[in-house]
Amino acid sequence: MNNNKQAISFSFISLFLLLSAVAISAAISEELVKDTNGNPLKRQTQYFIQPASGKNGGGLVPASIDLNNLCPLGIFQTLPYQPSLPITISDPFFYKGNVSTNTNIIIMFESPIWLCPSSKIWKVDSSSYVTTGGRFKSRDSFFRLQKYGNEQDTYKLVHYQHDSAIRSFKSVGVTTGFFGAPMFVLNEVDDDKNVFSFKFREVGTLTEKVFEKLSLRMFFLVPSK
Repeated sequence: MNNNKQAISFSFISLFLLLSAVAISAAISEELVKDTNGNPLKRQTQYFIQPASGKNGGGLVPASIDLNNLCPLGIFQTLPYQPSLPITISDPFFYKGNVSTNTNIIIMFESPIWLCPSSKIWKVDSSSYVTTGGRFKSRDSFFRLQKYGNEQDTYKLVHYQHDSAIRSFKSVGVTTGFFGAPMFVLNEVDDDKNVFSFKFREVGTLTEKVFEKLSLRMFFLVPSK
C-alpha cells in the first residue's frame, strides 16, 4: 500500500515538474525578430533603433556620461527627427544568420569615427548604465530581445543578471542623463512603465546615410566642467 502511495506521489511530482518545464520553455520560446518592413532581422546588417509608436524621442547616439571625461560613452536618445547612429547585431560566438528573440546577442554602434579607445560594443557597467566599451565574450555585453506589448514587431531589450545571489533578466529602460536627454539604464525591477520599447528599421537609403554622418557631431558634445 505504501509503495502504491509513493508511486502515485512520485508520478504527481514528475508530472508537475514536466508541466513546469513546458511552461518555462514556452515563456522563453524563440522566434525571428523582424524589422519595420516585416523582414527577419539579419546579423551584421545596419539598423536604426527607433521608439515604438506612442513613445517620445528619436533614435540613439553615444554621448559622454561623465562631466569631466569624454569616455565612456552612454546610450542616449535624441530629440524627434534628429539624426542617430545605426547599430549591428552579432552573436557572441560569431554565428551568422537571422536574429531570434531570447538568445544572447552583441550590439554595437556602426561609425567610421570613434573618439574613445574602448570598443563600440554595448555593455552594462557597474552603475547599471548601458554604455559602450564592451567585449564579445563578456557577460556584461550579453543582451536579449523580447517581444513587447501588442504592437507588431515591437521589442524590449533585457540583460541577464547572474551572481551568487540571484539569476534574472532585467529590462533596459531610460533615465534622465546630462542635458536632460533620456539615457539607457538597467531597471532595478521589470517596470513596464519604464521599459524602452522599440522597432528596428534597416538603413537603406542615401538620405539615411547622410543623416548618419550628421549624427557624428554628437561625439563633439563634450560636457562643460
